[in-house]
Parts: sequence; structure tokens; C-alpha cells
Amino acid sequence: ALIHEELYEGKSVDTINFAAYLQKLTSDLFSSYTVKNRNISLKLDLEEINLEMDTAIPLGIIVNELVSNSLKHAFPPGKGGEISIRLHHAEYLISTENSDIKERSEEYENLPFVLIVSDNGKGIPEEIDFLNSDSLGLQLVTILVEQIDGYIKLDRTKGTKLTILFGETESMKSN
Repeated sequence: ALIHEELYEGKSVDTINFAAYLQKLTSDLFSSYTVKNRNISLKLDLEEINLEMDTAIPLGIIVNELVSNSLKHAFPPGKGGEISIRLHHAEYLISTENSDIKERSEEYENLPFVLIVSDNGKGIPEEIDFLNSDSLGLQLVTILVEQIDGYIKLDRTKGTKLTILFGETESMKSN
């Protein structure tokens, strides 16, 4: 619904400003989970990137699932923390600090965008195979990343950090 709202408010009927969409989505998620009483903060570092619906919708579902999982599972009762979302062109992050992106394989080196969703909570347990999980939510995330021909990497060192590299659809490349 938020994506359709963005379309109607925007200048284009086929692309949306995904950074603006993420701000609204995360605000709604934090409100629906009544986070104010739990001392969980949100940090957004978003570059304005316009995405086509074929990419924006799956990415929106991915972010919804990952942020919801963090809000539900990452922080034990009485413990606060931070959820962080970053959206940038890959070259920007490579030039700054992100080693996850620098180490990407040749297969994914042409993916121009990076979405990082992380939290400093208790993390996904080591015994859970993220890419082959029994969790419907994690299965949905991996399927949607495949749908957009993206790449996903999990880092468990400081909570949970999921780095998603993704590209443009064929119609965006011709614009």
C-alpha cells in the first residue's frame, strides 16, 4: 500500500524514491510494534535512489520482514538496541568502509546498489542456516533476493547484519 501511495504522490508512475518509501515503512513498523516503550532506536542512512516496481516491491517486503524480525526477536525484554538501514550505490560504500561489499565475487560486481539491514541485538543463532532456514520469513527473504537477481550475505559478529546487493531491471537500464 505504501508503494502505491508513493507512486500516486510521485512524478513517475513506474518508479519510486525508495529512500522516502523506507522512511515511511520503518516509521509505520516502529509504530505498530510500539517500540517507544522498548528503547529501540532506528538509524537510517539512505541515498535517494529511484527504483522500478519490479525491484521496489520485493525489497520493501524484504525490509519489512527483516525489521519486523529484529523488533520481535533481536532484543530481549528490558534490553534496548538499534536497528540500522543503509541504502546506497555500491561504489559509494566501497569507497568508504564496507568490506562486505569489497569482497563480493565477480558474479555480483556489476550490481550497483546495496541495502544493509542490521541490528545490535542477540543475533541469529549459529545453528540456523540462513539460506536454508525452516523459518518462513527467512525463506521469503532469500526467495525475494533471488527474484531480483541479487546477492545476500549474513554477518553475525555484532548482532545481525544482512547485506543485499541488487541491480536494475532491464527496463531501468534502458532509461
